[in-house]
Amino acid sequence: MRYAVLSDIHGNDDALQAVLNDINTFMIEQHAPLNAIWCLGDIVGYGPEPSVCVRRVREYCDQCIAGNHDWAALGKLDLEDFSEVAAESAEWTGAQLSAEERIYLRSLPETTTLGDFTLAHGSPLNPIWEYLTSSELAAPSFDAFTSRYCLVGHTHLPSIFLYPTAEAELPTFRSSSPGWRSAPGGGMVVGGLTATAAPAYSAQAVAEANPTMSARRLAATLAPAAPEEPTRLRCEHLTPVPGLWVLPQGYRAIINPGSVGQPRDGDPRASYLIYDDEIGFEFRRVAYDISTTQRKMRANGLSPRMARRLATGI
Repeated sequence: MRYAVLSDIHGNDDALQAVLNDINTFMIEQHAPLNAIWCLGDIVGYGPEPSVCVRRVREYCDQCIAGNHDWAALGKLDLEDFSEVAAESAEWTGAQLSAEERIYLRSLPETTTLGDFTLAHGSPLNPIWEYLTSSELAAPSFDAFTSRYCLVGHTHLPSIFLYPTAEAELPTFRSSSPGWRSAPGGGMVVGGLTATAAPAYSAQAVAEANPTMSARRLAATLAPAAPEEPTRLRCEHLTPVPGLWVLPQGYRAIINPGSVGQPRDGDPRASYLIYDDEIGFEFRRVAYDISTTQRKMRANGLSPRMARRLATGI
């Protein structure tokens, strides 16, 4: 089975078209047709072409779930929980959507399970709002789904969270670990690719990476979690570089493909992934004409700050 996974398009049709073209190129070059394309929500919000993106997702994606910006545009969320920029964007976006497009967005489920995969925008515990930015935040979510994998978006950061299925299989991530080996400079190599330790996220870093959140939502997101039970197994957080990632046996995983339309990991290229059950997860980046999207945002009176950050991916 082979799937493409998209998330956080955010009304950026130039980025979405580039990703769909890349998917088509992949299928032709690899002689590998896809079984389905999945979307993890936030089709709209921030970007200048919400209606076009909704129509394109309906045409090309076989399954889509709801994101917080999709709900905000419909008036299903309190805009007091959003930053000023995000709230203004939600109001503008809602005014652009047709009745048919609003019905479609309203029909999207919060979560769904498809074979080995659970799909949730934020997390399986809190599908609409929770940001999984650290192993401490991600660990409790493994109790909220039963499939091997859970696919999430929302943070706009490509991520892999690994959780062992048994105490004896706890990873050490040293050269003696099966399927893993040390990399120069203290990183790790997985499937031939180097992974550096995932950064710790301060309140300031989370706020800068996620301007969606109001101050009260940020406080709730960063509230200290209850102490973990001593027997809880260790959750590991990896930051994947583009390329193929082969996950070790004996682990479950929560995987974030990054953002199509608003990357925030320092790489402005559109981000998504392709999964092949015989190979693994390939994280892919696609360049697109950012200046065209920026011009469209300015022409529609959308946030200059959100337009500028497209060029830097932050």
